[in-house]
Amino acid sequence: METDLDPKNIVGSIIKGARLLDLYTTERRELSLSEFAAETGFNKTTTYRLLQTLVAVGWLVRSANGGYRLGTRLLVLGAIARADLDLRREALPLMQRLADELGDTAFLMVPGPQGAVIIETIVGANPVQVAGLTPGSVLPYHVAAGPVALAAFCPEVEASVLEMTHQQFTAHTATSRAELSRKLQDTRDQGYALSLEDYVEGVAAVGAPVLGADGIAVATLSVGGPVANFSDARRDHTIALVIEAASVLSGCLNA
Repeated sequence: METDLDPKNIVGSIIKGARLLDLYTTERRELSLSEFAAETGFNKTTTYRLLQTLVAVGWLVRSANGGYRLGTRLLVLGAIARADLDLRREALPLMQRLADELGDTAFLMVPGPQGAVIIETIVGANPVQVAGLTPGSVLPYHVAAGPVALAAFCPEVEASVLEMTHQQFTAHTATSRAELSRKLQDTRDQGYALSLEDYVEGVAAVGAPVLGADGIAVATLSVGGPVANFSDARRDHTIALVIEAASVLSGCLNA
């Protein structure tokens, strides 16, 4: 347990439930009520109630002989965690290549309930310093290249974006439903999003979607830097590199 957590905010029954789950190993995939109680030191009544709760939420299932095995819900959660690890692992060399060749900062973002979540960054040789754009930062879906690409290629996010009221960050920020609808459609038509000072003055970015097998964005790769770096032929080169990297990452995840 993390030492900086306030004990007042810790739910004891969840800690106890986690201790039960920690007893499973690849060699020990089924345990009885008595085994759980003996190894945790919990009394049988408490242990039984914890086990029944874990069964109710799908984390455990009862076997034919009355023992307890891991349930399919944990498989789903494990798959989500594995997908995140796979995404980062496959994306890092592609991001490094973008940062090395372009000198700008490469970003990997995934969809979140409040906006696009940055889960990885690689800083190029001449980065533009933008306060807050670090792993864990959340960017609104109506600005910047990565978030816009996510919204354009994820119908559920797009529907939410078009219904919301949006903050005007700069003179270039699109906030009306009509503007955003056109922006998202343009992004789909061209296969990438281009941000020109719509989030931060002096900063531009290009982002492309990382698509799942169903064609819906699961992430975006983007690069951002000084707006002067995103003009004319250099911008076309950046767009081509970002689209290619996102396409390669999509292929890796769907292989």
